[in-house]
Amino acid sequence: MAIGIDFGTTNSVVAHWHGGKAEPLAIDQPPMEWGGLGFDRVLPTVIARSSAEALLFGWEAKQIPGNLAAVKRLLRTEERAEVNGEEYAIEEVVTLLFGQLRRAAAGQGVAFDRAVVTVPANSRGLARYRTKLCAGMAGVQVQALINEPTAAAMAYSMRSSHEENLLVVDWGGGTLDVTVLRNVDGIFMEQASKGVGQSGGLDFDAALARVLEPTIDGIANWSPGARAGFRLDLERAKVVLSKAEEASVPIPGGEYRHVDRRYFEEAIQERLKDVREPIATCLADLGYRPNDIDAVVLVGGTCNIPAVRNVVAEVMEQSPVSGIDPMTCVAEGAAIAAAILDGELASHDFFVSTEHALGTIALGVSRELEFSPLIPRNHKLPARATDSYLPATDMQDSVEIQVVEGDPAKPLDDIENVVMKSWTVPIADPQPVGLGRIDLTYSYDTDGILHVEAQDHNGTVLLDDDVSHGVGLGRRDLVEISGRASEALEAGRLPSGSEPASELTPEARKVVSRARQKVMPFVDDDDRTRLMSLVERCESGEKEAVGELEAALSPFSYLL
Repeated sequence: MAIGIDFGTTNSVVAHWHGGKAEPLAIDQPPMEWGGLGFDRVLPTVIARSSAEALLFGWEAKQIPGNLAAVKRLLRTEERAEVNGEEYAIEEVVTLLFGQLRRAAAGQGVAFDRAVVTVPANSRGLARYRTKLCAGMAGVQVQALINEPTAAAMAYSMRSSHEENLLVVDWGGGTLDVTVLRNVDGIFMEQASKGVGQSGGLDFDAALARVLEPTIDGIANWSPGARAGFRLDLERAKVVLSKAEEASVPIPGGEYRHVDRRYFEEAIQERLKDVREPIATCLADLGYRPNDIDAVVLVGGTCNIPAVRNVVAEVMEQSPVSGIDPMTCVAEGAAIAAAILDGELASHDFFVSTEHALGTIALGVSRELEFSPLIPRNHKLPARATDSYLPATDMQDSVEIQVVEGDPAKPLDDIENVVMKSWTVPIADPQPVGLGRIDLTYSYDTDGILHVEAQDHNGTVLLDDDVSHGVGLGRRDLVEISGRASEALEAGRLPSGSEPASELTPEARKVVSRARQKVMPFVDDDDRTRLMSLVERCESGEKEAVGELEAALSPFSYLL
């Protein structure tokens, strides 16, 4: 059976291909007060533990103080998160959520063990890999990871299959992505994509809270339960204001605040600006004007807000299309993709492209370190590219190969540029400067995993690896997490917090990155060997080695 999963920041959806169309499943039941607001086919991406230690998901979990929501945002940068006072590896939480989606679908008579899963268009490589990994640990083989805007466009295309340019604004609970796609006879090709990593419904809720809370007395004395209820009521008011001109927000203690749409729109003015720059960038990348776009498709719950629709219509000089459900169309498109891969829908196909440039760190002509791209942004996948590099010093016996994802136009240390993985590779046949070419090849498939190969001038393979192991967890940890998640779902109880795996803290990662990027390529062999030993100890989990490495870098502070 062809299954599509939209694993969302605030809500998740499962759809299946049935009777020649994609249908979302009713995988959770919203509370009565949320009835009629469009949430009957979604499961809030929330996990919690009740006071009786019961494992809770979705709407039940959303109403529990101390729950964990928006875990999808944490896949990019964090290793651990807290659920009701206990710490867990991010992978364990996400695995449990995927397991619940699978279990809830089975409760609707739709059992599956494979699916197409969607990810934000501008999701980083590590977040993509971790998504796929967690789905697999929950018993879901990922047939493909496809970008959410592509999935939405595919859902739209089921009623419009002629050749056209589409602009998709995907604005959900946590991320904003704008993507331009070309639809040619049911084949989708991503042309350009740009996004904002943290902008969505959660931030709109926070904006409303910032203007409303100063009008309320006694907030500091609220219980955790009262705070959780207030946040949920704020979110509901935002949703109601997408349909009505006024909403009431209950205040703990029995009061109410009446909020009209104009008040809400004034509160979110700064957030509304977020959508303008990604649209402008996508159009500029392609040399397009707004009238070169045939249809504008809005996706995600945030796009139900009238002010959002109005801003997009103003920028694009046309009204967004109607007739698709922003809450479920991404999962529907993923189910369509699964039907294509399963051979059930031969009339359509799809292609995806890179969201960020992929390259390495190398010495430029100015003898400064720079981002050397191999696969540019917006390159169609699958992609394969090779470039040649020369060692920087005479008779160099090793090289540092680092995979960078980001924007080559920005400084190497810009926040946009992320070192995904690095290796120290020995050179079997050292050569004088100017000789000893090393060929570096990147292969990036639609599964979201980058494969890296390096060969020396003799054709000897120096490196043959991928970037899939950058999660700070060993294979034994992953097997244990998978087993714990399966047992927890079976028992309906969340185990006590998992022990931290051997991993780098953000502070340690920064020190190691400085050593690898800014010092080790420029010092003599003895210093490089000494620093490499400390780096390896840091990466093996020795906390005291981090301080030793910082001290060892101190004499080279002028390089930092």
